[in-house]
Amino acid sequence: MVRDTNKKKVFVIVIALIVILGVAYKVALAPMIKSKQINAKIQQAKEYIVQDEFEKSIDVLEQAQNLDIKDENLLLKIIDISMSIDGESAYEFLERYVKAVGEDNLSSHIKNLLNSAKQSPKEVELNVSEGKYVSPMEIKINSDRINIGNSYYYTTNGDIPDKSCTKYIGNIYITKTTTLKLIGYNQDGKCTNVQTFKYSIDESIFDELNDNIQNSKKLISETKVGNAIGNISKEDRNKLKYVLENAQKLINNKIIKYNEANDINEELIDAIKDFKDNIIRPVDKDELKNYINKGEDLYNNSSEGKKTGQYKSGSRSKLKSSINDAKEIYDNESATQKEVDNQVSKLENAINIFRRSKIKQQSSVEQKILGKYVVFANDENSGLGIYKFTRSQIIAGYMASEGFNATILSRRESGNTIYYSTSQGDIYVKVINSDTIDFNGEIYTLLNAYQLIGVVYDRWPDMANYEYLSYFGVSQSDINYFYSHH
Repeated sequence: MVRDTNKKKVFVIVIALIVILGVAYKVALAPMIKSKQINAKIQQAKEYIVQDEFEKSIDVLEQAQNLDIKDENLLLKIIDISMSIDGESAYEFLERYVKAVGEDNLSSHIKNLLNSAKQSPKEVELNVSEGKYVSPMEIKINSDRINIGNSYYYTTNGDIPDKSCTKYIGNIYITKTTTLKLIGYNQDGKCTNVQTFKYSIDESIFDELNDNIQNSKKLISETKVGNAIGNISKEDRNKLKYVLENAQKLINNKIIKYNEANDINEELIDAIKDFKDNIIRPVDKDELKNYINKGEDLYNNSSEGKKTGQYKSGSRSKLKSSINDAKEIYDNESATQKEVDNQVSKLENAINIFRRSKIKQQSSVEQKILGKYVVFANDENSGLGIYKFTRSQIIAGYMASEGFNATILSRRESGNTIYYSTSQGDIYVKVINSDTIDFNGEIYTLLNAYQLIGVVYDRWPDMANYEYLSYFGVSQSDINYFYSHH
C-alpha cells in the first residue's frame, strides 16, 4: 500500500513538471514566433510595394502592427515603409500607436514625429526630372523630403489640383506627353504651392533602338569569327558587342531619357555599319588596277622642270610613292575590300594633285599681272577695294563692305591687252608698263603682296593682318615679312 501511494506521488510530480516545462517553453517561444510573424508581414508589405499593390501593403502593415502595437521599433519600420506610399497612411499608424501607449508615455522621437505633422507641408521632389523620355514610366515622390501626415493630390490634364482630385498613392504612371500638377496638404489643411512638371514621351526612338539591338544580336550570332569569306575578325565583332551591351543596359532601365537613347542608337547604327563593312568578302581589285595603270602612264610620260608641259619639282616622287602604296595593297592577298577601296580613293587623289602640278602655258600679258594686286578704292566712303588676278578668277572685295568672286569664263589676248569675259561682266586689262595697267579705262598701279600690305597699313593699320588680308590671298609669311622689314 505504501509503495503504491509513493508511485502515485511520483507520477503526479512528473506530470506537474511536464506541464510546467511546457508552459515555460511556450512562454519562451512566443516572442520568437511573434517576431517571425511580424518579419514575414513586413517582407510581404515590401513585396506588394514592388508589385504596385499599395493598398494590400497597407493592410499587411496594419496586421503587423496589431501583433505588437506598443512596439516603437516596429512602428518606425512601418512608418518608413508606408511613407513611400502615402504620408497620411503613415500618420494613421502613428495615431494607433499613440492611442495604445498613451501620450504621457511617448518618446521624444515620437513626439517630434507628431510635431512634424503639424508643420507646413513641403513641396515635393520627384524621382524623375522633367524632360523628354522614350517610354511610359512611374513617377514617385521622394518620401524623405516630406513630413509624416502630408497628403498630395494631382492632375495630368493641366487643371489646378485640390483635395477633390486624384490622391497620390505610391506612384503616378505616365504613358504619354503630360503636364503634371501637384499640391500637398498637412493634417491641419495647410497646403503647398501648386507644382508643375512637364514630361514628353516619344516611343519611336525606343522602337528603333530595340530593332537595332535585335539586328546586332543576329549579326553577332550568325557571323563566325575567322579569316574565311563571310567571317569577321574577333576585334571587329567585339566592337559591335561592346556597343550592343551598352545599348542593352540602357534599354533595360525603367526610365530612359530621349537624348541618351538617341545617342546610343546612333552609335549602334554606326557599329552595325562598320561590322557589315568588315565582313570578309571576295575582293574586287579591278578598279585599283586601272588607277595603278593610269598613275604609271602619267609617271612614265612626264618630266619635272619649269617649262610649259613639265611638272613641278618633287611632284613625280609623290606620285610614285602613291603608286607603290597602291601596288602593295593590290599584291596583298589578305587585303579587304575596304582597304582596296580606300587605296583607290588615295591614288585617285594623288593623280589629280599631280595633274594640277603641270605647268601651263601663260600669255605674256598674264605673266605680268597674275598674282598682282590692284587697289581701286581708298577713301572714307568706299573703303579699301582690292583686285587680285589669278588664272581662273579676279577676286574682288572691300575691307568695309561685302565682296564677290568674279569667275573668268573666257580670255582673249591682243597685243598688250587681255580681254576677260567673267561672271560679273566683261573686263579688259592693258599693260602699260611693269607697274601700271589700264583697267577698264582707269589707270592703276600693280602691287605685290608686300606693297599691298603697306597700303592697307597706312590706311587702316588694324586691318593689316592675316585675318583680313587672307581673304585676298595674302599669306601669313607675307604678313611676317612685311612687319620684319617695316
